Amino acid sequence: MSKIFYCTLFIICVIIVGINVTSTSIMASQEKINKSQVPFPTGEDVVRLYFNLINEKRIPEAIGMMHSSMVPDDTSKQQWGVQFNSLASVSVIKFEPFHKKEWTRAKNVYKVVLKVKVKPEAVNAPIPNYGWENGENIRWIHIQKDKKGLWKISQIATGP
Repeated sequence: MSKIFYCTLFIICVIIVGINVTSTSIMASQEKINKSQVPFPTGEDVVRLYFNLINEKRIPEAIGMMHSSMVPDDTSKQQWGVQFNSLASVSVIKFEPFHKKEWTRAKNVYKVVLKVKVKPEAVNAPIPNYGWENGENIRWIHIQKDKKGLWKISQIATGP
């Protein structure tokens, strides 16, 4: 009887120690995860994603990446949507920070070279092709953090 008792006690101890080791290692893993934060997207990530969304015709999502100062109401959102839908394709060719010395924690500017193909019907727009040309287009993209601290597109310009 004592052999059975000691064997049972031994098994219980192994289980308890095993549980403690497992729970300790799980807790240590969770602490590591909590300490290492997933980084927010960089400004470059935001700009590249923005143009990828336009290229993929995911226009509402691209407009959602614009700062409220650019799209304060539904009318302006619709106007941007019409412009983006006039592009058959758009892709980032070259990307560089612009006047980095003037950057702040909440505002940055990038000089972006885009390869654009405009739909033929855009020639008849109030501003032909909405200011886009087939081939390479240079744009200065301003980004600004919103109230939640997320980067948003705050200006798209043809010059600095």
